[in-house]
Amino acid sequence: METKNYSYTIGPKTYTMKPLVMGQLQQLINIIKDVQISDSGNIASLIMDLGDKLPEAIAIVLHVPDVHLKDKNIKEIANEIAFEMTPELTLEVVEDFFECTPISSLIEKLKGTVEKVTKNLNQTVTG
Repeated sequence: METKNYSYTIGPKTYTMKPLVMGQLQQLINIIKDVQISDSGNIASLIMDLGDKLPEAIAIVLHVPDVHLKDKNIKEIANEIAFEMTPELTLEVVEDFFECTPISSLIEKLKGTVEKVTKNLNQTVTG
């Protein structure tokens, strides 16, 4: 399966996006856990819901050239991109994020795993 190359020039840097790894997922959860996300299902509403947390969320999902993910200064990157990204590029990055990392299929897989674990635990307890 061929993977699409996601690349964005923001200010003087070119960032890339790849499917999330666990560390990025944890970082995203930490910044959006208190955000009230509407169920409208459209990108513009999601951007509005994230509000001032949006630059930080984008900083988490983007890869910085020659910097390991765990070594990224997310606050610094968020400050840089907040004043460099156009609204059009913001929409493109958010749309690409959902194409690159299919969250709904991850949630479905997680539900299936939880169901299997619960079933196995119940069999062990009652067995």
